[in-house]
Amino acid sequence: MNKQPLLFVQGAGDMWAPDGSGVLARYLDKSLGVGFEVIAPEMPDAASNPRYDPWRDVVDKALKEIGEKVALVGHSFGGSVLLKYLAEGPPPAPIAGLFLASVPWWGPEGWAYDDYAPPDDFASRLPAVPVFLYHSRQDPHVPFEHLAFYESRLPDATSRPIDGAEHSFESGLPVLISDIRETVGA
Repeated sequence: MNKQPLLFVQGAGDMWAPDGSGVLARYLDKSLGVGFEVIAPEMPDAASNPRYDPWRDVVDKALKEIGEKVALVGHSFGGSVLLKYLAEGPPPAPIAGLFLASVPWWGPEGWAYDDYAPPDDFASRLPAVPVFLYHSRQDPHVPFEHLAFYESRLPDATSRPIDGAEHSFESGLPVLISDIRETVGA
């Protein structure tokens, strides 16, 4: 049986800390089950100096190795990396869906850091795939208002505001599992 690949791109920080992105990666792996293969590479200098170019290179290499239709899940900074990467040109593997959790907005209205921001016209450059946005209303790390910046630029995206105060969704994110299954299958 072929497994549906899912590339998970972590957020900044120690992936395996108690509140790190690894919690969400493990949850995806456990909850999606045997029909999926969750691929979650650790990103370079994630805890000390996360930078776009090295992370982009890891994403590109992983997609080339996967080489088949893949679901993409980006958490926090990892979601920013995926958006910027996809806006730079067609990816080396077909994308089944883009699922973004707790993603900061790096434009002038948000955290105003050009190195991480996608181009202004990023929405028109993305592959024509379903896009889902998840953000906790009381996220302790990325303000909930950042979700609105994405909603305004990605009007066709499905937005899922989440009650609670989680960033890495240590308690799980069942709606993400449902959306992946309904969008991607497996």
